[in-house]
This record gives sequence, structure tokens and C-alpha cells, in this order.
Amino acid sequence: MNERSDGQAGARQAGFAGVTRKVLERLPLPGKQQELMVVEVTYPPGGVAPLHRHPVAGAIYIVEGVAESAYGSDEPRQYRAGETLQDRADVPHTHFRNCDPDRPLRFLTIYVLEPGRSYTMEP
Repeated sequence: MNERSDGQAGARQAGFAGVTRKVLERLPLPGKQQELMVVEVTYPPGGVAPLHRHPVAGAIYIVEGVAESAYGSDEPRQYRAGETLQDRADVPHTHFRNCDPDRPLRFLTIYVLEPGRSYTMEP
């Protein structure tokens, strides 16, 4: 994944090996410099995200598989297909992984952000 500026000094988009992202919806919000994004994300079997953060809150819906996630000093919690979790804004996302060593994890991420700004960034 290419690094790109998002308007924040020193902040870079985080790239995770083997992770794919597909934009399903990009809806400009009238009267605002923001857009609603719905993105399908797929993690490879056993895939683990490095430490990262999100500049805004978002909702995650697990489509397929089991994810494990934690923010800050929270203990990791598992989320299964059909469950949701919230990405926290500007809190280190200290743990996120696909719990299945044999199958991909697929989820939808829904958030509102300025066009061109990255949703997942290095800490």
C-alpha cells in the first residue's frame, strides 16, 4: 500500500501485508467536506494488524470468520460473524487479528471522513 499524506504532520497510512480493501460505497454528504464510506476488508488466515489508530470512529460488521480486537489497555475480545464492534477514534488499536489459521476474515467497515484522508494510520 502506498503511503500518502492525509493532512496530519507525521501521520502515515498504515499498510497491512495480505489485507485487501474494496470500497463498496462512497457517498458525499451534502453541505460537508466528508463522505460516508463502506469498505469490505479481508484479512488472510491468521493475519495480524500492526499497532495503528483511526482518526474517526467507525462501525465494523463481521461478515465471515472470527476477529479479536483491543484498544489501549483493554483486554482482547472476540467477535464472530453477525456481530459488530466499534473502531475508536485516536486510541491506539493495540490488537486486531484473524483468529482462524485456515480461513480468511471478512468484515465491513463504515465511517465518515474527509475525502482522500486515510482511515487507518500508523500511531
